[in-house]
Amino acid sequence: MNKLILSLSVFFLSLLLVSCSGQEGTTERIGKEIDKSIDSGKKTVDEIIDKVSDKIDEIESSFEGPAEQAGREIDEAIENAAEEIEEAGDTLEEKVDSADSSK
Repeated sequence: MNKLILSLSVFFLSLLLVSCSGQEGTTERIGKEIDKSIDSGKKTVDEIIDKVSDKIDEIESSFEGPAEQAGREIDEAIENAAEEIEEAGDTLEEKVDSADSSK
């Protein structure tokens, strides 16, 4: 019985040593290939996301150009009108003051 236990122990130890050797098994190689495929897929998805983001930015900027320009022109026109109204108000005040002082 002791010889049987000793033989089985030696057999399992030798299996353990062989399985722990530096050689890759089929399962490990398949696992590494799967990891490479996943990494490649992630890179591809990231590249696609970057390209789509760039295209969206281009589209947004093309729509903003004329609208932004029109908005600036409207703002300038409002500012100019406000300045002219203020100048006209100042002129009227001066005329009222000069008319009051001549009485």
